[in-house]
Amino acid sequence: MSISETVRMGFSKQPFMKTIGAQLASVGSGKCEIFLPFDAKLTQQHGFFHGGVISTIADNAAGFAAYSLMSKDCQPLSIEFKVSLLSVATGKPLIARAEVLKAGRKIFHIRSDVLIVEEGDEELIATALATIKSSKSVKEI
Repeated sequence: MSISETVRMGFSKQPFMKTIGAQLASVGSGKCEIFLPFDAKLTQQHGFFHGGVISTIADNAAGFAAYSLMSKDCQPLSIEFKVSLLSVATGKPLIARAEVLKAGRKIFHIRSDVLIVEEGDEELIATALATIKSSKSVKEI
């Protein structure tokens, strides 16, 4: 099974991603993009995407970017995450774009940007730095 297939299978097993409507847009070696259509159910009281939703797709994109470089018997677990919300996001889809900055044997450092996407234009609304640990696979229950 290719890395792309492995990442896609892992993503498909996440009920929360289905709940919020997130889609795996692309995956490559050390890279991942997650697309999230706008949905009013994902907003806070002012109609902006909730910061928790923005953080979620940033974290998930980082985890899967790291996962794409891990050995087959390992999976990613976030051990540290810092997000800066730079601007509000409303009414337009988002994309989280993550790239591994440094891949170690067990620890990966990833940058994950979240952007508003509209007709080919992109606007950075959040950026995150994540530390992901490569852990032995958890057996399915």
